Amino acid sequence: MNRATRKQEAGRKRYAASKLGLFMVWMLALVLVMTACGSGEGANAGTTAQPSASAEPSPSAEAQASPEAQATAAYPVTLKDMKGEHTLTEKPKVIAVLDVKFADQLIALGEKPAGSVVAGTKDEFPEYLSAQMEGVKVLGTRDEPNLEAIVSLNPDLILMTDFQEEAYESVSKIAPTIVLDFYEDWRDTLATIGTITGKQAEAEVVKKAYEDKIAGLREQLSAKLGDETVALIRPRPEGIRVHGPEHRTGSILYEDLGLKAPAFVQGIKDDTSVEISMETVADIGADHYFLLSDDLFAKEAEALASSAVWKSVEAVKNNRAYEVNSTLWIAYYGPLAINIIVDQAAEALLGAN
Repeated sequence: MNRATRKQEAGRKRYAASKLGLFMVWMLALVLVMTACGSGEGANAGTTAQPSASAEPSPSAEAQASPEAQATAAYPVTLKDMKGEHTLTEKPKVIAVLDVKFADQLIALGEKPAGSVVAGTKDEFPEYLSAQMEGVKVLGTRDEPNLEAIVSLNPDLILMTDFQEEAYESVSKIAPTIVLDFYEDWRDTLATIGTITGKQAEAEVVKKAYEDKIAGLREQLSAKLGDETVALIRPRPEGIRVHGPEHRTGSILYEDLGLKAPAFVQGIKDDTSVEISMETVADIGADHYFLLSDDLFAKEAEALASSAVWKSVEAVKNNRAYEVNSTLWIAYYGPLAINIIVDQAAEALLGAN
């Protein structure tokens, strides 16, 4: 009974009957509110429903609280990739990944692939992921995915990049295949993985945690280094590779952490790196160096480290050259690996003389 009706009836009914009617309306409203609170649909202002300790939650309440139910509600979803559009009607249960960074992304969201390629020549997953990759099937290497292994996995979704373009026709016949840009920013990839797994909220949490971390590190590094510059180099058989700001790890150092690049590095245009001879390495002119090395080019790294040219570089003489693992620093590009990179970079630079 609304207010206008009550006013109209007030003159025709006795006071006692009117008071009884108002009481019944109040009781009905209270029942409706308590029902809404019990089903999670609403609540009176300033009032919290307190369920009985012996009461069992209703099936509908359990479904609303269930992560599985919430994930199911996220589908169907339509994704755009380098080949067009894909619609997922449900969460994929068996995912094959043809780049280790996708395994990193999935694990960061509390998921893991059923199968993954490896990044190097060894038939094993990176050490920083090994504990979380137990039971994951090896699907060959990133350069040469093993089609037979992928078929035997019987995936319901395959994630790959355009790096494996030559394998796409064969791979896409095995299962629905999503192709992402090899050079895509990891944050964009994470958002896509979040959509695929129904974990968009978790993806935002991972991204926010990283951005909070680098914001704090930028301040510390700026205060510590001032105008001092940093270079990222990798000895290879063909020469010393100097990575520029456009390189993916370069962008972590120069954009995310706000480090300053020497003029030589700033001059790297239209490419992610340049190669120079060992004799001209002093021309880089950085105050700090990150020296990338791994088993593949260990001989070249040792040749540089033992050279008179390298030993004459001012930063080297002042213990401002830091050796880091090139596979970790340039091969994975998932949030877990990138967090390790920024931690290692900050630890080296903040602890420098």
